[in-house]
Amino acid sequence: MGRPRDWSPLAAADPVPGDPDAILAEVAHLTLVAAMLRRESGDLRAVGAGDGLTGRYADALRDGARELEVHLRQTAGRYERVHGHLTAWAHELAGFQDEADRVLGAARAVAAETSRTAGDVGDPTASDSTASGTDAGGTDAGGADPLAVHRAALARIEARRDERADHYARLIGHGIDDVIKDSWWERLKDTADDWQGVISLAVDVMSWTATVIAVAALLTTPAGWVAGLAVWLSAGVLAGHLALAAAGDGSWADVAMDVFGLLTMHVGNAALAELRAVREATRLAARDAAGETAAANSARAGRAVRDRASAVLNRRGATRAERARARHARNIAHAVTRRAAAAAEAAEAAAPIPQASRWEAASVGGDLEEAAHIKDIRRLRAAYPASPAVRAASRNAEGLHNASRLAWAAATSVDGLDKGLGGSDLLWFKPDFAPYGRAKDRYTKEVGTSW
Repeated sequence: MGRPRDWSPLAAADPVPGDPDAILAEVAHLTLVAAMLRRESGDLRAVGAGDGLTGRYADALRDGARELEVHLRQTAGRYERVHGHLTAWAHELAGFQDEADRVLGAARAVAAETSRTAGDVGDPTASDSTASGTDAGGTDAGGADPLAVHRAALARIEARRDERADHYARLIGHGIDDVIKDSWWERLKDTADDWQGVISLAVDVMSWTATVIAVAALLTTPAGWVAGLAVWLSAGVLAGHLALAAAGDGSWADVAMDVFGLLTMHVGNAALAELRAVREATRLAARDAAGETAAANSARAGRAVRDRASAVLNRRGATRAERARARHARNIAHAVTRRAAAAAEAAEAAAPIPQASRWEAASVGGDLEEAAHIKDIRRLRAAYPASPAVRAASRNAEGLHNASRLAWAAATSVDGLDKGLGGSDLLWFKPDFAPYGRAKDRYTKEVGTSW
């Protein structure tokens, strides 16, 4: 806190980053934990050595207390060794930062003097000796960099800092390499810590690739394997964020957003599958409705023929030949009605799915299939408005379509907000909104022991 953020003219960023106060705060925590473990081990030692314990579980309790007391003493020793190394490193880091700050101050003084001298060179009243000393570019007449000495001093500080950091890292590594065996979970978190940069970059690459695929789906129809790749990439992003968050190197807010994204994908896929089934049921109902409509129209057109035939058949004085001709005419009318119904059913069954435009598919993430399904269902409802079967079969179509649209819009909004306001390891030059990053950092918590 309080260290300079602007390192011009020597460097683009702080060459000796770090927070010694935060390290010392962690040291204080480790010290308290070690003292607590020592006290607890003393109490357990008394329990393990106690002769006044009697009863069925006395022996087991004494054995367990002695074993746990040993583990607590070993753990306390690890904390005591580590906090000593961290204390020394915090003080040395503070010293390196003080040296770097002094070098920066001296460099800025030289830069200011150089700038002033360069201004004097441009003044016609300036002396010749001053004009020959430096040029306007911040170097002297001989071309030497007036800040070269300070840059070299800063480089030496960085080199010494790196050497001492490696030294203390080795000491801490030796300090925790003891008889205490870390669990597989601790080893997994250590691995995530070691590979944090690689994991973060890989997660960012996968996340942006999935977003590019989603955007491309609005403009073109990707191959099936490309659409499947987006799902696997999203699952990989979730796995990476989960590993980072569990190790305390990432935010659980990222994990929550990844889970939300996968859930919306599932909702969209489930809605599409249901909509496909609704369309098939609606087409079957529409086929029957088409046959019924055609049969009714044909029957209406042939009603006069059937009425005349019925009149002949009901007349007492009709001859056998007249009755035969009447029955033949009536059968022909019935056959025409059946053929009309069959032809209408076949025509409806063979009707192609209407093609949806890109604009129509945009509301569901560019999914042309879903847009075509809902368009076909709406066409069938409009074509057979009086059919109860068509209305019943298509009852859930709009709800499923709206659920898919809502899922896509929610996932797109969350992803767009996160990518727009958050930082990026891949697109390092992209600006970010600092308050948003701090808000996500509030949900950073390591999973495991709090020791």
